[in-house]
Amino acid sequence: MSKPSDFRGFDVAWRGYDRQQVDRYLKALSEADSPVGPPPFQIVRRGYDRQQVDVRIRDLLADRNISNT
Repeated sequence: MSKPSDFRGFDVAWRGYDRQQVDRYLKALSEADSPVGPPPFQIVRRGYDRQQVDVRIRDLLADRNISNT
């Protein structure tokens, strides 16, 4: 599990998650008291690396004892 201070951002992939959707979700996750799991992100060209995003969200939700299912 990565620490918040270890996080340096996501790589941009040829086909990845929509960057704006991910950024909005992560912002909401950081502000909400009881956030829900992530929405289904659209796959776009030049999006965030999907595996990196999935791992980061799983780690953030695990820190809050929230299941990502």
